[in-house]
Amino acid sequence: MHHMAQTQPSISQTIGVLLHLEGTPPTVGELRSHIAHHLHREPRLTHYLHGFGLKARWQHDPAPDLHTRVRGRRVPTGDGHLDASLRDLMSHPLPDQGPLWDVWLVSGYAPDRYAICWRAHHSTQDGMGLINTLHTLFGAAEPPAVQAVARPTAGSYLRTVRSTFAACAANNIWNDAARPLDGTRVVNWAHLPTQWLRGQATQRGGDTNDAFLAVLSGALRTWSSENWPRGVGRPLPALTMVNLRRAEEHQRPGNLITFAPIPLPCHDPAVDSRLDRVIEATRGTKDPARRRAMRVLMDLTPTQAFYSVANLLTTPDRAAIITSYVAIHRQLHYGHHPVTHIQPFNWLPHNQPASIVACSYNGTTSVCFVTDAALPGLHRLPELFSDAAEELSPPKNGGQSEPPKQPQGPEEQRSSLAAVSEDTSAVVDFTFIKNVLVHHAALPAAPITQNATQTQAGIDSMAVTVLSMALEDQLGLLITEHDLAQAPTVADLVDLVAQRAAAQLSR
Repeated sequence: MHHMAQTQPSISQTIGVLLHLEGTPPTVGELRSHIAHHLHREPRLTHYLHGFGLKARWQHDPAPDLHTRVRGRRVPTGDGHLDASLRDLMSHPLPDQGPLWDVWLVSGYAPDRYAICWRAHHSTQDGMGLINTLHTLFGAAEPPAVQAVARPTAGSYLRTVRSTFAACAANNIWNDAARPLDGTRVVNWAHLPTQWLRGQATQRGGDTNDAFLAVLSGALRTWSSENWPRGVGRPLPALTMVNLRRAEEHQRPGNLITFAPIPLPCHDPAVDSRLDRVIEATRGTKDPARRRAMRVLMDLTPTQAFYSVANLLTTPDRAAIITSYVAIHRQLHYGHHPVTHIQPFNWLPHNQPASIVACSYNGTTSVCFVTDAALPGLHRLPELFSDAAEELSPPKNGGQSEPPKQPQGPEEQRSSLAAVSEDTSAVVDFTFIKNVLVHHAALPAAPITQNATQTQAGIDSMAVTVLSMALEDQLGLLITEHDLAQAPTVADLVDLVAQRAAAQLSR
């Protein structure tokens, strides 16, 4: 177990990813020139906040020094050394001049494999910002960055404000005087097939993030029953990050996220029921009108007030588990080398018990757990999480379906996808497509009938884009907006999606 001691106020706010690649490692010079070539397309790499706290202002540095920002690191042979090296990089200071990011080329731990570690300060990158940066540097195509636009109602504003106050209520779960949180960090990872999460959630009307939170609830239920009596028999408060970026802001530096309180149903003994409770609890954060209300309120809230709420949430009696989930659907690569696996890492604010971030990519979901070392047994959360995931999605063949311990190549990836055929094909029907159009694209339900043309059903180009993104997010299915728009009727649209889903499974 590697502990990373950090004392206040110098808690590292470094976030990032380790991209695992297959092929002969490039030289540091080659990677440096690759990034130099893309600098002008990515404002997050040339802008930074200068100054302290509320006095900070954005500065622009069009040519940051890449010699201090792109560096190499050799790691001894063996996978254990790679995680140890990543833990070390997480606590390593970022450059202290100019934009707050750097890149490490990590190699030596295995033949024909290497990793690119992308690190940035949380003030200049949030989760969606990080994904967009990765697409600029290592992607073939920009991901669609459209969100459904809906007019917020008075009710959606009221619910948003109410949920913020709910998040600030004292819960007294973590402020045990005998075991105060001491700020020493423990970092671990779990890796599991995304389908273990996605299959169950989509059948019940949720998404992969819902399953992630439900599995986390199961893991914390086991942990608290063994180690933390104060948490037993009650939901554990969590904050989940909500992306509020508008379509035209996908390149904007900084944080455009807010937090929404989600009570994790750790008190509920039934696996399916925990998943249903999470799906119900997150419904509000997916509602386009509610997201718009969150964004309007965020824009109107004075920075000072935002800081006050954030400080309130970092007091021990109001502490909560911090969660974040991102999915990267489009293949990333460096030159001809595919990125096979993405391992995220995160930071843990002062006085918080745990920060847990999950990233789904290429059939595998990797989860990073940063926990406070003062909490007994919490370092075991990754194995408890893997156990709870298996409980949610028991192996179909009756045998032990092992989660991938190591990044997989595309060949093994396909076989793990084929095992889910009954899950996904059962999901893609008229009701599924209609629900996406109503709940994600904010279309009125009545005109959406089987025989309606797309125009009669109210399906415009925005709705088609939202549908494309939802299919990517919920089923890992890539169908372009152009292809979706070609279907004459809603029934044809359903057939098209069902056929593509079936084809993906039979590959």
